[in-house]
Amino acid sequence: MRKIVDVFVTDRIVASYPVVAERLAGPTLNDEHYVELVKAQMQDSGCYSSDERAAAKFMVRRLQD
Repeated sequence: MRKIVDVFVTDRIVASYPVVAERLAGPTLNDEHYVELVKAQMQDSGCYSSDERAAAKFMVRRLQD
């Protein structure tokens, strides 16, 4: 499944992350799974302060095929 996760800080969009997560078996992935992947990517990048990450709001949308 492919989705886009938009990241907002103080009502301003700061990033959009395309996320591809495939499951061969098991439960369907929910939007929170995609948000957790983006949070980890934000922390690993070092581009966002801990305050920005704490204030971030996320919008998950489906990528049109």
